[in-house]
Amino acid sequence: MNIRLILRMWLLIILPLMMITSGCKKGPPDGNYCAKVQFVQPDTKKNASLTIIAEVKDNQVREFSFPDGHFDVSPIKPVKIPQDGKFTVVSTKGTVYKVTMQGGAEKCLKAQNLVQCKGSSKDGKRCKRFTDNKNGLCWQHKNQKK
Repeated sequence: MNIRLILRMWLLIILPLMMITSGCKKGPPDGNYCAKVQFVQPDTKKNASLTIIAEVKDNQVREFSFPDGHFDVSPIKPVKIPQDGKFTVVSTKGTVYKVTMQGGAEKCLKAQNLVQCKGSSKDGKRCKRFTDNKNGLCWQHKNQKK
């Protein structure tokens, strides 16, 4: 083979393949995942830990579904999920959560007796949060009629 042919093959086949495979690694698909969060309770100043559902979109954790009665239901600032699944996120109220992603949501749903909220959002769609509340409604929809 001559050198030009080898060079052309490299430019047309091998280089594009290298660019595709070495590009940005894609994170987990959008959806709900099980996560363990550690934080300090503001009233007792004691460390606490919860296993919850984390909503992921575009490789960022966008929202947590805390059990009914959790003190901080304020939104969280979206954070990119690193390869190891361990990161820190802060709520708009200022609570710092140390997060470890655990896997698929089904892992949490069974362990924590969580169900998807039966409430409806303003646009009429079913709420995407999960709750352990016996009436099946999350903190935001707790006053909504079923």
